[in-house]
Formats: sequence, structure tokens, C-alpha cells
Amino acid sequence: MPASAASGGPAADLHDSPTGRAIQAAARQAQRARRAETVRLRQRAALLELLVQTMADLHISMAELNAARRAMAPAWKTPDDGAS
Repeated sequence: MPASAASGGPAADLHDSPTGRAIQAAARQAQRARRAETVRLRQRAALLELLVQTMADLHISMAELNAARRAMAPAWKTPDDGAS
């Protein structure tokens, strides 16, 4: 029996090689990133739903929300609309 057949063939060699392990690690990392993004999107949707419900319950207008956002935003984050 040839040595490659005894070890499981070329596929087994790639699986155990540093390159194979790096490929598998990259695939696992990509899968974790996809799962994290899915969780982030679910959390974002839940937060948005909570914000809408709270605004409705407390009668907070968009103008009031935007004013609060502007008051809390750092100076470098406020858009420069040219009005001074």
C-alpha cells in the first residue's frame, strides 16, 4: 500500500497541513462573523422597535429626538450644513 493511501490520501494531508488548518480557521472565522452580524441585526431591529414604542408611549416627536441627538453629539460628528 502506498504511503499516501495509508495516511488517508492527499485530502488528509491537506487537512493536517498548516495551509489546511489555516483554510479551516478562515472558514470558522467567516462563519462566526456571519453569526455575529445576524445577532447584531436582530438586536438592532429589537432596539428600533423599542425606540418606536417608547417614543409613541411618551409622545416624543422626531423633532424632539433630533434635538436631543444634536445636543448629545460631539462637535466633530455634527454635519456641517453651512449655516452659521
